[in-house]
Amino acid sequence: LKEFGVKGEQAVYKELDVLHLQNVFTRQDPGCLTSNEKGKALESLMFLENKQTGAVKGRLVADGSKQRNYIEEGAAASPTVMTESVLITAAIVATEGRDVAVIDLPGAFLNAEMDEVVHMVLRGKLAELMVKVAPQIYRKYVTLGNKRELMLYMTLQKALYGCLRSALLFYLKLVADLEGQGFRLNPYDPCVANKLVTRAQMT
Repeated sequence: LKEFGVKGEQAVYKELDVLHLQNVFTRQDPGCLTSNEKGKALESLMFLENKQTGAVKGRLVADGSKQRNYIEEGAAASPTVMTESVLITAAIVATEGRDVAVIDLPGAFLNAEMDEVVHMVLRGKLAELMVKVAPQIYRKYVTLGNKRELMLYMTLQKALYGCLRSALLFYLKLVADLEGQGFRLNPYDPCVANKLVTRAQMT
């Protein structure tokens, strides 16, 4: 924040406001948390970057490293498409003259609901700015840490970036939505889905 100044603080506020409006998390009464739950609460990290337009963009992520202590290795892994699938699909597209579309899903992970209880803590300036976003909701839950820094505990409701299982939760959400639209997963690659549309295959 020292480097980015006022623009940086505005970017942080905007990011926190967006996450608040998207119900990514809800305030957590620290008095209802055990010392163990407080110890397991994920730290919050805010990254700032200069965009080509000159604007400053903020992104809040969770430091999911603590989750490695209780989530087994491999249990949080999300599948990724096989290289062979990409090459084969490209060959089929070229041969059949298919149309190709590329899409982006803004805040993709945040479309997925968190399916376990995960606490996160905002500290210092992050806690202060979170209170400014909605003082009537967050102010009374702010506490002081050992170093007299502001602390605000949250319970995650959406799959915030940085949590170990966020990518997997988004994948499961995407698969469910695609299957709801009539797509079927390829039995050899769970990242490829097909559907017949007016007698033509959509991949």
